[in-house]
Amino acid sequence: MTSSTVKTGTLLLTPALVTAALGSAIAFAGSADIPAAHDAMIFGTSAGSDTGNASGKGPAMFAGADGGLNMKRSLVTFDLGTYIPSGATIDLVRMDLIVGQIAGSGMGGTGGNLPSRTIRVYHLTTPWNEGSSGSPTAQTIGGSGQGYTISTGDTSWHYTNYTGSTWTTLGGDFNSTEIANATFTTPFSVGQTCSWSSSGMVNDVQGWVTSPSSYNGWLIKSDLETTATSFLGWWTVDGANANHNSALQPILHVEWH
Repeated sequence: MTSSTVKTGTLLLTPALVTAALGSAIAFAGSADIPAAHDAMIFGTSAGSDTGNASGKGPAMFAGADGGLNMKRSLVTFDLGTYIPSGATIDLVRMDLIVGQIAGSGMGGTGGNLPSRTIRVYHLTTPWNEGSSGSPTAQTIGGSGQGYTISTGDTSWHYTNYTGSTWTTLGGDFNSTEIANATFTTPFSVGQTCSWSSSGMVNDVQGWVTSPSSYNGWLIKSDLETTATSFLGWWTVDGANANHNSALQPILHVEWH
């Protein structure tokens, strides 16, 4: 059989060469859904001081404020090195969190007292430790919003590692410019997915793949953390494990070539 050719500009490619080229491109492309390696929640008072509580192994992590105007922020890391090959060029990044609780949703409501909630993601600049506070077997989120008595190794509003190192700035050390933001609107519902995806997240993950020592994860912060009863709460890895439901855990979807 006579071999045909495909003409592209001045280069003639045989079908065998086209197949080889496409195969090479496919071989170096990939994607992964990466579960959180560590997640935690930190708590500040309305005056910006540490509440003395922590939640390293709690079932949920929140961003926003509760009815008492205590502020809540979430921290999360993903085990990138296990899933993403060194030398990869990152094309797309998306973080998915599953809603487990909504402030203002008592008595069956949907949190409509604040119909719009903007949550931002920031690059953490200091290493932190998840800690062991909390109830890793808890299957419900209710009652976890105030956290647990802080213990050795926990991260908190003041500490990166309780009885050890501290944040330089109360509430976490992070770059002032967010790498992503998303606005979520009513009706909110337990089980819905909150997603963030941006070029900033791509650049951040690319930097971490290139220089793993610079990786400290992300801080999740609400614009409404000085507004009472404003938080959104998402399941953590521990909450997902307690419910034997991996679909609840924080996931980082990454695509690369």
